Amino acid sequence: MRGRRWSAGLFCLVALLVARPLAAASQHHKHKPKRSAPAAASPSAAQPQTQRDQGETARAADDASDAPAPQPSNAVAKPEPARDEPTRDGPARAPSTNDNAPGAAPNLVAIPNGSAATDGPVATTKDVIDVGDGAGNELALGRQEAARLARGRIEVAMWMGLDGGRRQFTYSDPIGSPPRPYLLAVAPLATWGLEVYPLASTLIPVLCDIGFRGRVSRAFAIDSSTTKGAALHNSWTRFTGEVRGRVLVRRDHELGVAAGVEGSYFVLGSDPGVDVGALVPSARTLSFRLGVDGRMQVAARISLFAGGAWLATLSRGEIYNHFRSPHVAGIDTELGVAVALKPEVELRLNGRYTRYFASFDPQVGDTAVAGGALDQQTQMGVAIRYAH
Repeated sequence: MRGRRWSAGLFCLVALLVARPLAAASQHHKHKPKRSAPAAASPSAAQPQTQRDQGETARAADDASDAPAPQPSNAVAKPEPARDEPTRDGPARAPSTNDNAPGAAPNLVAIPNGSAATDGPVATTKDVIDVGDGAGNELALGRQEAARLARGRIEVAMWMGLDGGRRQFTYSDPIGSPPRPYLLAVAPLATWGLEVYPLASTLIPVLCDIGFRGRVSRAFAIDSSTTKGAALHNSWTRFTGEVRGRVLVRRDHELGVAAGVEGSYFVLGSDPGVDVGALVPSARTLSFRLGVDGRMQVAARISLFAGGAWLATLSRGEIYNHFRSPHVAGIDTELGVAVALKPEVELRLNGRYTRYFASFDPQVGDTAVAGGALDQQTQMGVAIRYAH
């Protein structure tokens, strides 16, 4: 009995010792998650830590490149500044709005005012197009103006000068007592001139070379008297107005054709009741003028110019009414030299000669008898001319 009791006590003690560890293990697994088994060892585990990091970075970059592109979000992006794009045939150019293909995003994105993405106004595609058109027009006008100046096509020219004038009126083939001739030795004249080509800047063929030219000369401090000492009131005015067409042979060679009117108003008179005792050659002569002229540069700053015109009288003047059947015509010539002081300013020395010739048909018993008359008018002087 004692042996059985001892064996049963020993068995209970062993059972108690085994049951306590099992109960503790069961309680531990109940409150903590089960850990996964460690992965099997691989050759990469033996590599140093640095090499493993580099490999992981490379694999992340490959995964990112293979991944699909992210979809655009609702956030608004700021416009990027225009970059110069190199071209094959020339220097870099700025991209234009026309480079965007249909359906592609424009170069500039408008951002609403007050948006946190911008602090000021943002240019839109329409604004860029408007600015481009304006700049193109200005460049076109600049090219036209440069072409006009390069060809020597002046748009406006004006000049003023001081001349000395002379007039001599004589008769030919007198019968009986000849009329007395008239001579004005010299008289000062002030001269103004203007030349305008309204369409010169347009460079339209033919029309850009059609202009208007005018000139006026007025005598001052002039005095006349008869051989008997009778004082005469005297005035002398010359004027020209014409339409001119020019042909530019070269920049420094120019030809012109003009048509217009020419006037020479030489008036002589006396006080009422004063007998001057002779015919006075007072004449307001108005003529149709048809002429040609030219200009040629002979040195770096020196040019020669010349011209001539035919004068067909429209009104002869008072002196010719004293003769029977008068026929009057004339010619007008000019010659001068121009010295360029600046590209647009020149000094001119010029001389002008006008000759009116008349023929009469005298009859026996006429008060004034002569076969014809010759009226010669001369001007010589200096002038300053500005042309643009």
